[in-house]
Amino acid sequence: MEIDDCNRGGSREMEQDMTAQYFLPLATYPDASSGLIISNAVTFAGYYSAHLHACALTVAIPHIPNAWSSLLLDTPKMIERAETVSRDRAATLVSSATNLAASAEVELSSRTVKTTLPLLHDTAATEARFFDLAILECIADVPDTRIVAEAIIFGSGRPAIIFPNKALAGPIDHLVIAWDGSRAAARAVNDAKPFIRKAKRVSVLSLTGEKPLPEPSGAHLAEILVASGVNASATVARFTSSSIGQIIQQTALELSADILVMGGFGHSRLRDFVLGGATDGVLHEPLLPVLMSH
Repeated sequence: MEIDDCNRGGSREMEQDMTAQYFLPLATYPDASSGLIISNAVTFAGYYSAHLHACALTVAIPHIPNAWSSLLLDTPKMIERAETVSRDRAATLVSSATNLAASAEVELSSRTVKTTLPLLHDTAATEARFFDLAILECIADVPDTRIVAEAIIFGSGRPAIIFPNKALAGPIDHLVIAWDGSRAAARAVNDAKPFIRKAKRVSVLSLTGEKPLPEPSGAHLAEILVASGVNASATVARFTSSSIGQIIQQTALELSADILVMGGFGHSRLRDFVLGGATDGVLHEPLLPVLMSH
């Protein structure tokens, strides 16, 4: 019995001592990842003493032989140029991440993975499965950033933090949970535990008028968090807009949140993948850092 107790104690210590592993996918084509997301990822990893893994995704573009395209457009040369741009951007992005991490004394590993354009987003999701958390950006006028974010959130089985293109990473003092009692919301709360534990304050936000929700649901979660030693409280806001994603984010900002935690909703409908309203609104225009989990 004493041995079992020692083993359990050792396991708890090992859990506490484990270093978090964060994943940063770096796009190189058709658009390159921004310098801001690299800076945010390094800063955020530094705050939480995490090891950051930067993965530059370079593209190989298959050439489909066609006499007319080769004659009129010189397709092989266009493909070669695109692949060269992708490789050069990968080198630049990895170099930037390496230099920033060294300056910030953040542990960084980097690698380059070659894939094809059609498989780019699936490759990003596959790579993300090895890590605790993915760090992503969503830029309104760069559609590919959203496609990568969707692929990782719904295809990796891991949580992701999405940074707006204007936000700078900082410590999480006030964390807001968007709570509707759903499975996805529960998963997001569990995935956010490392940040909930360290936050100075946690607010459980529920919306009324958007969907049927038992009144005490958010309050009950807050009570459970308080019992766990978290400084948590419940708050309710009324749904008054056609954009649920905007309402949730605006309310979180009014509460002076440093980060929003929420479940990601999506389901297949025939050949299309349909996002829930809140998920779609946040990915369309993130207004603050959002931890999203599916």
